Amino acid sequence: MKSSIRRFLSGVAAAAIALTGLALGVSSAQAETTENKDTGTITVTASNGTAGHELTAYKIAAYNSGEYAATSDGKLDTSTFKYIVDQGDESAIETALDATSISATASGTRTKAEEGLKQLSEDSSAAPYGYKQGTNEGESNERKFADKLASLKSSTTSTWTPSYSLQMTADKDTNTFTATLPEGLYLILDGYTSGQSAANSTQSVPMIVGTTFANTNIKDSGNVGKVTLKDTSAPITKEVVTDKTGTKQDNNPSYNTTDTVYFKLTTKIPNYDGYASDPTLKNTKTTRQFSIIDTFEAGKFTDPNVESVYDGDHLLTVNSDFDVTLSSGTGSSANNVVTIDFERLVNKEPKAWQGWNSGDTISVIVSGKLSTAATATTAGSTAGTGADTLGNNNTVQLEYSNNPSDTSSKTTVQGPIVNVYTHRFTINKIKADGTALPGATFQVSTGSTPLKFTKDDIDGAYVVNNDDKNATTDLVSGEDGKIVVKGVKASAPGVTYMVKETKVPTTGGYLQSVAPTYTVTLKDEFKNDSTNPARASDTATTAGDDWLIGLQYDYTQDGYKLVTAGADTTDAPTGDTATVKNVTSITQLPKTGAAGIAMFTIIGVAVIAVAALFAVRARKAAQRA
Repeated sequence: MKSSIRRFLSGVAAAAIALTGLALGVSSAQAETTENKDTGTITVTASNGTAGHELTAYKIAAYNSGEYAATSDGKLDTSTFKYIVDQGDESAIETALDATSISATASGTRTKAEEGLKQLSEDSSAAPYGYKQGTNEGESNERKFADKLASLKSSTTSTWTPSYSLQMTADKDTNTFTATLPEGLYLILDGYTSGQSAANSTQSVPMIVGTTFANTNIKDSGNVGKVTLKDTSAPITKEVVTDKTGTKQDNNPSYNTTDTVYFKLTTKIPNYDGYASDPTLKNTKTTRQFSIIDTFEAGKFTDPNVESVYDGDHLLTVNSDFDVTLSSGTGSSANNVVTIDFERLVNKEPKAWQGWNSGDTISVIVSGKLSTAATATTAGSTAGTGADTLGNNNTVQLEYSNNPSDTSSKTTVQGPIVNVYTHRFTINKIKADGTALPGATFQVSTGSTPLKFTKDDIDGAYVVNNDDKNATTDLVSGEDGKIVVKGVKASAPGVTYMVKETKVPTTGGYLQSVAPTYTVTLKDEFKNDSTNPARASDTATTAGDDWLIGLQYDYTQDGYKLVTAGADTTDAPTGDTATVKNVTSITQLPKTGAAGIAMFTIIGVAVIAVAALFAVRARKAAQRA
């Protein structure tokens, strides 16, 4: 197994038995004591937290307290040390030893069980975590012994009732379990409780560790009495990215409705050493679980899709390495929950790629279109984490097997929730007297291209829709004079929309020559969620997870200043609503010179018309001559 992988999951669920208590090849000691009144300590460090774990220490053998001694340099004098096994524990220990390659017989003052423990402590193995890589088959004698002894204690037909046991004390502040107990060698079992409320962790494989020494003359005891919990955790991160390559995070996640939004999900393959596997995927108790569940906010996205899945640089294949399923989320009939299931891969189903390793990075690009029913906002929020009610969110979870003896038991890890945004503005169409004016037609353009819209059946707003063949570029003011434009994007430098009245109401005598055109520029401001651990690249400093904290509307008025902040002012709009007047006479224009401009415009048009009339008449007269 690659060293980088071992570093990533140094506390993996399949980790090897702790050799720090199997001290020490032993020589004969003369006295044999069945009671041990001296105490030592065991400390278990839980790197992934103590939540969900309940550790119990079961005595295997005592030290020969009061008889073992220290050498001149403060280390244990192994010639004076031995294990002492209680008679009631001998049968179980002998059975566990029989599962190894050790052949032990009673010798001198040592029983078969004590002689076997001596040989066990002398065995060493370079096998990762004591298992054959990627399997639940013990390779070292220590691992075989620990697993067999644990099965004698934990099975429904338990055949071993240890002579002494003690539940260890958890300290969540230091992420440790501690116990003070009679000196000796112990089997530590983890009564793990799975579930989303528990830590991002798995059940530890059985551990064997010896206590510290009561003899204070031993100044250098190495790591005796200390062990790291043999569990694992797996990360799940998420961020918005700019395109399907996923190479760049999107720190300005503002979109038009019907735009495609891309998200990058990242995790690592847990270490499954110690876990059974089933390439046929038929036995739920031995089929490893590993899946990513991505959820688009119900009703706010359409067309969910898995764009690509990679193990490192290797492109994985759907229906060979993984499966994709769509299901409905709460509150919507749309398929907004996407599950990417890697059962085939991690169980080495025959047609799946066989080249993966524990600790490999899995990256997934998923996409969805921002729905015409998406939440459109006119303001920013207070920057935070999780789901923003003014945005449209996407969340992710990871599920993976957490129990070496039952792979159907899973840990669920909640990943980041990220948001994307779209915006709105309003055209308030009025008469010169300030009352509502229905029937005016507008177009909204970016550059020279009019946007296409469909009408929201619920609120009557016009929503950007590039997917509907029946979408229109014409927006018509309703009875209240309002046109609500939804589903438009913004940016930090600003996205400018040109709003043009293309058709003045045909009734009411409104001047056609003074139909206003104006622009509105939407500028947004975001703040990064620094709690999101996702990174799009090694050089990235912020994830693509940003909260909209500000939205600004900047206007340029028409030449007649018919586009204002309200009916009774000539000031430019400043918020999300622009008031737009139509007039029936130039006398109704604002008294700012615009009436004169309009007069010259009208006179100019009339002069041109008269000139054209005279030209026509002159040509006709010439033809008759």
